Amino acid sequence: MIKKIFILIFIISIKLLYSQNEVLDEYPKNEYFYEGGAVNFYKEIHDYLENNKFSECDVKEIYQPRIIVTKDAGVKLVQDDDTENIKNNKCAYDLAKEVVKNLKHWKPAEVKGRKIGALTEFIFYPKDLMSNYRENYKADNFVTHAQYPDGNKVFSKEFHDNFMVLFEDYHINGDINLEFYIDKNGHIVNPRIYPVIFDRKFNIDFLRTLSRLKKTWKPALYSNIPIKERIGMPLNFSITFLQR
Repeated sequence: MIKKIFILIFIISIKLLYSQNEVLDEYPKNEYFYEGGAVNFYKEIHDYLENNKFSECDVKEIYQPRIIVTKDAGVKLVQDDDTENIKNNKCAYDLAKEVVKNLKHWKPAEVKGRKIGALTEFIFYPKDLMSNYRENYKADNFVTHAQYPDGNKVFSKEFHDNFMVLFEDYHINGDINLEFYIDKNGHIVNPRIYPVIFDRKFNIDFLRTLSRLKKTWKPALYSNIPIKERIGMPLNFSITFLQR
């Protein structure tokens, strides 16, 4: 199983480096992927759905598209392999695709004055974007974040204690990022390391160590609807191991 997960991580990482037209794995702090910020983004979604008279989805349907905003302000959907979730939220999924395809004011990341493509995602809950829409709506205002069973401070300590030996064994220095998701059932899924470390044994050991922390989390909620949530952990690999 660890071997299969490693292969999957390697493939995903290579895809995200693709042709490496330089795509950041996340937006820099305090940057947003749409002109005018989150409020304007959701307002334009609302206006588009209302003006085109789309039918509203079932109140339980919600979807979280993962997208790449390109350096020239284009947008691409990242393929979602969770077919079960798509099936259960087909209406929201279809509407989200329409929105991504038709909105016009995407904003690339910017680093030192240079525009760069970047990965991001957003919550798409049709009910709150249509009949229940309110001025200044932002989806993040309705999110309760995922929580480790014994609290996120305990998770940080257990993470540190479990990974300290691994970092010492491989003598890997410098900044690196760990990303994983807490799914709707509270499980850690889709772990990924970036930038890619081209050491197969290290990656397998990394995942094996992570699996020791795989307790069931309390999943994130959007207005009491369980959703998946991305957990990003910037780390510094050194003999002392710092969490940035």
